[in-house]
Amino acid sequence: MRERRKTRRSGQALVLVTLALIAMAGILGLAVDLGWSFFVQKQAQAAADGAALAAVQEALQDIRAANMAVTAFTCGSVANVACQAAPISCGNVSGTSNLANGCQYAIANGFNYTSPSSSQNVTIMAGTTAPPPTAPGVMNVAYWVTVRTVQTIPQLFSAVLGNPTGTVSAIATAAIAGSVMPASFYGMNHAGDCITDPSSLGYPGCGLDVVTGTANGGGNGGGTMSCPGAPGGTANLCAPAGIILASSCNASSGSPYCSQPYVGMAQSGTVYGSSLTVKSYGALATSGSGVWSPSTPNYNGTWNTFQDPYLNVPQPPLQVPSGGQLPACGVLGGVIPSSNGNATLGPFQYFSYHVNNSTGKNVPDGLPIVLPSNATFSASAGCPGQLQIQGSGTSSTFPTYIFYGGLVTGDTANFGPGQYVMAGTNSNAAGATVFNANDGSKGSTITGDSATGTMFIFTDGNYGYGQPWALAQQSTLITSDPSMGGNPMPTLYQGTIAFKNANISLYGVVGSGNAGTSLPSSLNNYQGVVWWQDRRNSVVGYNEPSGYPGCGNCTGDNGYVLYCQDTAECGTAQGVPGQQMTTALSQANGTTTTSPGVTMDPGNGNIALHGVYYQPRGAWMEFVHGTTGFSCGATTNCPLQVVTGALIEDQGGTGLLLAGPTNPIITYRTALIQ
Repeated sequence: MRERRKTRRSGQALVLVTLALIAMAGILGLAVDLGWSFFVQKQAQAAADGAALAAVQEALQDIRAANMAVTAFTCGSVANVACQAAPISCGNVSGTSNLANGCQYAIANGFNYTSPSSSQNVTIMAGTTAPPPTAPGVMNVAYWVTVRTVQTIPQLFSAVLGNPTGTVSAIATAAIAGSVMPASFYGMNHAGDCITDPSSLGYPGCGLDVVTGTANGGGNGGGTMSCPGAPGGTANLCAPAGIILASSCNASSGSPYCSQPYVGMAQSGTVYGSSLTVKSYGALATSGSGVWSPSTPNYNGTWNTFQDPYLNVPQPPLQVPSGGQLPACGVLGGVIPSSNGNATLGPFQYFSYHVNNSTGKNVPDGLPIVLPSNATFSASAGCPGQLQIQGSGTSSTFPTYIFYGGLVTGDTANFGPGQYVMAGTNSNAAGATVFNANDGSKGSTITGDSATGTMFIFTDGNYGYGQPWALAQQSTLITSDPSMGGNPMPTLYQGTIAFKNANISLYGVVGSGNAGTSLPSSLNNYQGVVWWQDRRNSVVGYNEPSGYPGCGNCTGDNGYVLYCQDTAECGTAQGVPGQQMTTALSQANGTTTTSPGVTMDPGNGNIALHGVYYQPRGAWMEFVHGTTGFSCGATTNCPLQVVTGALIEDQGGTGLLLAGPTNPIITYRTALIQ
């Protein structure tokens, strides 16, 4: 009896195991099918990611090759950069467009949709809407591409359930998107980039990015301007969004391109940043009461961190009539006539002239344009000079005003929305100014527009070399006019910029995507810029259009440095070896001992700038002793980003007081956003 019951139990186990094996086989089949689907889905995602990125990267290259601002791009404005509102199969994409390049990357990543027997398909679409319909919430998008990859795969064990095939898909969206640049202060001078003004430091300051408390000054040297977060609450340089210094000079480097074994010297007051990033192992030094806060920097060897923030962006284009010339306004002797000390100025090419007594013809002389006591700039105003030469005219709400010989302001000057181009001086002597806000013994009060903003450009007579809107092309309207008798415009040099006791309040340009602004879309790449110094005017050689005098390797205006003293620091990032800076190129750049600099003379002046202040690598800004500085009030820091080669602060209560920018530098690059 016992043996029969045992046999019966063994038979029951066999039935249960058999049934369990069927279930286990189903689970195993499901696992195999899911695993295979997961593998194929990863391949599909890689193909979609690669295709989308390849398409937008080619689009960005083509837009830049066309010398177009990314934000000015519209569908059809650049050859071979396509927009496609609805998804289209890659098999139907034009073979010359950037979308075709993306489709080829899908093939390279395992999705060969071209085979007649292929179970794979790739669709692609592109546009300029912001945000993209496939990636809602993503802003600052200039162009996007979406790729969908689909593959049908056979099911193995799952087929017994009536599902012989499965579908795997992936989607990716890449875009040319705006990215906010970090840091409040950029000191861009590298080893070998020299401050050539001997009066600033007493020696050529090569490889220096920040120096405070120099021997030129006087006063208490305490740095008494308010700086929340700094030790003691005050600082000479206050950068709550951070500091980036591009030099690698230090005591052990032994570099002949470093005049001092450090990147920066704090000899009085405090240099404060919420973060402090220095290239490689650059050294920071202190003496006297000087303080660096934080005292130990973050060292970074990544080259891109220390490139010009406007890398791959050409210099701002002038807003002049398309294919034409801005009308000109001749001013006898350079002094604007006024009515009771007042004058209203419209958008013209302003130039000074005198009359040749023997010929009776007018001669442009390059003297600065001198404003009356109270001047206002308005797009609707006329020419207040004695001679008007009619060009193409302009109806722009953001016009351009050009001042050959530079500008001297009076008691007050009100600058409406627009570009103001200080186009050089007729002297290359040290100290010649292209902009002077010092009216005799007192400084000027200067205000600008806040809704759309104002952009000041400081340059010489060759700004925009090789471009249809360049100053050389614009000024021919003046020199070819019969009243000028064939007399040429004198050579104009980039001068320095000087202030003494001036009080200036200016706002950077506000992008056309913001409410209340009339900024042309071609300037959107320069959102925030209130102050732009010509980057040709530098002790280094930036890339320029082919044929630029003295620049044998120049290929285009893109922000790369091709020539410098320490060729290892040129940083072309284009596979072009750095070249030694030549005398010919330095002369073509129009540099003098002081011309790359901006000087605030002793006094009680103040500059309140909102947005972005830009000088090229190889330039500098100097605050001479006194209570001068960049601030928006005694206790208010300016929402400003400063980009310069170096900062020199003499002893006294000088200060560069910055707040986190509200209208910051935005650069455009490619990225996956979905």
